[in-house]
Amino acid sequence: MHYRFKSFSMSRSWKRLFLPILLVSLAAPITKAADGPEHTASASAATRVIHLASDARHTLSIPGAYQSRGNKVDVLVHFHGSPALVRQRCQAAGLNCVVINVTYSGLSSVYRNPFGSDRELFQKIIDEALAELRRQHGFSEQTEWGKLAVSSFSAGFGAIREILKTPSYFDRIDAIYLVDSLYCGYVGDGTGKIQEGVVHPGLMKDFLRYAQASADGEKVMIVTHCDGPTPGYASTRETADYLLEKLELQPQPVDLVVGEADRDKSELGVFRLYRTANRNGFSLYGSPGDNVADHVHHLRHMSYWLPMLPLDKQTDVDTSP
Repeated sequence: MHYRFKSFSMSRSWKRLFLPILLVSLAAPITKAADGPEHTASASAATRVIHLASDARHTLSIPGAYQSRGNKVDVLVHFHGSPALVRQRCQAAGLNCVVINVTYSGLSSVYRNPFGSDRELFQKIIDEALAELRRQHGFSEQTEWGKLAVSSFSAGFGAIREILKTPSYFDRIDAIYLVDSLYCGYVGDGTGKIQEGVVHPGLMKDFLRYAQASADGEKVMIVTHCDGPTPGYASTRETADYLLEKLELQPQPVDLVVGEADRDKSELGVFRLYRTANRNGFSLYGSPGDNVADHVHHLRHMSYWLPMLPLDKQTDVDTSP
């Protein structure tokens, strides 16, 4: 059974204006936060940022304030968006984990193609990062990964969709966080007979399986969306509605302001949430924005949702940016 959702009504001139801007946003990682030496607010030690030898676009970062918990180290693997900004948001959220960033320039195909053609690529990246971590001061040869979470912003979902097709990865990943990132083709995509508004169930299959496992309390999945239309393919609002339909979850209206309490809100800005849905480990949040700035707000405010991931948290430190 296919689910049809009401498509966004857009004038031809609005499509010409919005679509090119959205495509640029999807393709280009957010780069305002520059890479380089970083210092945490709570420790003088700099965050260590290591570019992996196999691909300089893959980076491993170790917080300067990292607190050892023995040989188990939690890890977040993030796809798309400024690596420095993601690291900063993890710090602001108080996460006590290392972060692997995988950031390419382009649309979802630049993630889908490499992870789809090489089913071992995800394992290679986390294995290489672990080998590098074991060589770092403060970590031993016995260091192993603890909890594993993956997240993506915008086009980065293309990697996660391919990764979930491998059963061992699906089982190994403890949590998924989709940062206004879950797009999808419509039924008929690529055939010239697109059924506008009909989300392709085959492309959503593994995301739905993970959402169901989370709703059953076996995993954790966080989905955020805005209401920006994406002509020709399903928007994050439409895929969110699809998951809610399949999970038989009714969203609840809310009026929440994200970022109001942030000390750096003048730089990050604030935005509103208008709906949420929760069941056990599954949670979904919607914002009413429909432009590129609203889309980027989800990335800039990752620290609102990151503490919900089952990753280790720092204790007795000031995590303010």
